[in-house]
Amino acid sequence: MPAYKNRWIAVTGIGLALSSFLFFFLAYPYHLFFKEQVQLFLYTSGYFLSYFSKPGWLAAYIGDFLTQFFYLKGGGPLVLSFLLTLEWISVAVIFKKILKLSSAWVWALFPVGTDWVLHLSLLHDLSVSAGLLLVLGLGVGSISVKNRILSFVFATLISFTCYWLVGSAAFVFPALVIINDISDKKYSFIKWGLIASLVFAAPIVLRKYYLLSTGQAFIYPAVEPQSILLPAVWVVTLLAALILKPFFNKFPKLSGWFLPTAFIFFMGLGIRLNAGFDQEKILALDSETYFGNPDKVLDLAQRYNLKNRFASYFTNIALARQGLLPEKLLDFYQPGLYGLMLPVSPEESWESILFSNEVYFLVGDMNLAQHSAMLGNTFSPHNRSSRMIRRLAEINLVNADSAAARKYLRMLDKTLFHKKWAEKYLRINPLDSSVVWLNMKREQIPVGDTIYFPNDFETSLRILVGQNPRNRVALDYLLCFYLLNKDLDSFKNSFDRYGGIYRQHVPKVYAEAMLVTLFSQNAGPETIRSYGIPTNIQDDFASYTELVARKPENFSALPERFGKTYWFYFHFAKIRGK
Repeated sequence: MPAYKNRWIAVTGIGLALSSFLFFFLAYPYHLFFKEQVQLFLYTSGYFLSYFSKPGWLAAYIGDFLTQFFYLKGGGPLVLSFLLTLEWISVAVIFKKILKLSSAWVWALFPVGTDWVLHLSLLHDLSVSAGLLLVLGLGVGSISVKNRILSFVFATLISFTCYWLVGSAAFVFPALVIINDISDKKYSFIKWGLIASLVFAAPIVLRKYYLLSTGQAFIYPAVEPQSILLPAVWVVTLLAALILKPFFNKFPKLSGWFLPTAFIFFMGLGIRLNAGFDQEKILALDSETYFGNPDKVLDLAQRYNLKNRFASYFTNIALARQGLLPEKLLDFYQPGLYGLMLPVSPEESWESILFSNEVYFLVGDMNLAQHSAMLGNTFSPHNRSSRMIRRLAEINLVNADSAAARKYLRMLDKTLFHKKWAEKYLRINPLDSSVVWLNMKREQIPVGDTIYFPNDFETSLRILVGQNPRNRVALDYLLCFYLLNKDLDSFKNSFDRYGGIYRQHVPKVYAEAMLVTLFSQNAGPETIRSYGIPTNIQDDFASYTELVARKPENFSALPERFGKTYWFYFHFAKIRGK
């Protein structure tokens, strides 16, 4: 092979590794962080043996082992770039071995690019990539056997065990063997029929044993059907290379620019159609909430300026953690109730259910937090989540349920990256009054038990505030709940009853809302002064009412000057549903 071509191959490999790393490190890191959070990899024999209850145990185990490194900053991009580069090398070697193509290294980019695009989804696992690599290794071993009898026996043996080892990636194996035989002009229809029958019959025959539906059996260990595109594109690319081989041999210069151009177009279109950059922003807000960085959440929220209920939800949590919810509530987009809480219902996505416990834990409703966390763990793609296990451990520590807390902490103690966190919390004595965060959370918990519906956010907050008016974060959420739903009577009643802690300084949004209420009740100056509403807010309200009293054509001046006031929200905002 000419030296210049070797250089181009090296440049392509380095370019693939570097570009994939930079893309996932700079443009898509939070998708990878989140994938680790909805996975739980334990170093126990029982956990290892659990993989044998489903097909593709080896691919699934390797994929989940590698996914745990997504916990590290840069770990996910590094693992993905390594896998994609290894996949490219493996595919190129096989294409070269089967088709004797000098352009095999370019053809190999198409299935690798497909895997890259599929990894833009939260539901495309490393187990699918690992399965393809494993089956390619088995395929190389099979086609390397030149003796016809041994080749037949070896291919049959692999076909018999392939589904058990790699799951849906096994469907690549018959295509690989058949196309290799056709390329070598070796036609054995009995061999082809046998290995294809063994591979494609395995999901149907074993689905009841593995407790899978027919659809699940044909895609496992993939979670979503879209992942089956990886082995499908691999087979299609190999067939296309076989069919077009004579044409590109006749016009070698054509392949030199056509294939790279087609690949660039393919990747550009794939990323454009599949990349969820808005979802990446939501996951950034979510992960920084999980990491305990409210400052970063607010910085990102201001930068993104998303009109999205999940963005509002995490922004409000960050504001509440800093005691700024009633000051800056309307500095950000607010869709109403569902910017404060996320309902747990069959209509919600699994991501929404997983997010939903954050606000309940924040305000101190441990029962609803535990309910949401358990459902979040159950409905996550693999029914296990390191993040939810951590939350359940925290909840049970707050509830002083040592046995339950230690159960969850011992699970995390068997992990690689959550081990230190678990060890720190295992040393906590739930009865030790010197643990500051534990005492703070326990002060929020209601004294008595009350039965109410899981999504009854108002009742939850009223109970929390009623039993502990010093629970300021719960009080802020209750008052803001009423304000965002434009229920000013309930707001005023709750503020009059519990708002004594604000007498020194009435937060901006509360002062603005109270002026609307007092104005509607024709309250006098003495009553207004008794609420301690700042003079500048009273002056702004007078200017606002004067402007609103003018003709509608003058309303264009309102958003610029008063767009972030409660008055503007009350008069013009439309409360949106989910």
